Amino acid sequence: MLELLFIASAGLVVGVINGMAGGASVISFPVLLATGLSPVSAAITNALGVTPANFFALISIRHRVKEIARQYAQLIWISITASILGAVALINMPPAVFEKIVPFLLLFATLSLLIKVKPRVDPQLQLKENIGIAASGFYCGYFGPGQGVMVIAVLARDARRETADLNSAKNLIVGCTSIVSNVIYIFSGLVHWPFVLALLAGSTVGGTLGGHWASRMSPLFYKGLVLLTGFVASAWLFEKYLF
Repeated sequence: MLELLFIASAGLVVGVINGMAGGASVISFPVLLATGLSPVSAAITNALGVTPANFFALISIRHRVKEIARQYAQLIWISITASILGAVALINMPPAVFEKIVPFLLLFATLSLLIKVKPRVDPQLQLKENIGIAASGFYCGYFGPGQGVMVIAVLARDARRETADLNSAKNLIVGCTSIVSNVIYIFSGLVHWPFVLALLAGSTVGGTLGGHWASRMSPLFYKGLVLLTGFVASAWLFEKYLF
């Protein structure tokens, strides 16, 4: 029971941070690993458990969801298609191989928070954006944590976009992408459902709060929390699987 409460608490934190910015799944993933789950099972369980945060974060701007969905429809479909390929790759990869890769993936997800973006107008921007969103979609299906930050980094390079809309667009793209890859995960036989439900409970509440707090809380606070957790967890995974 205490284990489930701890996981639900982690889900709450992840939901709040994902609702405001993204990248917080690096917190819940090592928590699941610490319970004894295999890296593949932890990645799948984590993905299923934190998905609602992105949708519940949209409640505060629900009157604009259809407008945003139309505006970003092409990118949403590109991300979804790539995530299917990533999910299939994850399920079919030998666990021993994934164990060797996962420390690098988590470190990459953590470092993605440090990406600095300079908005600009680029004649090849659309092509680069499609490629970037496809890469983030594949990453979502294959691993997941940090995808929201990657999406923000891609979208923010278009100087014509309103900064205030980027977080909402990110939540919609990541949410739609995750739903499709999650359907594939459900039939993998690798889901730990009690942990999924605990994460769902926490991330649902957290995502709702994060959507309301997005403009009120210091970005430095949650970025620092995610970076600290990500670096510590990455070091632990390198020691556990590579040294």
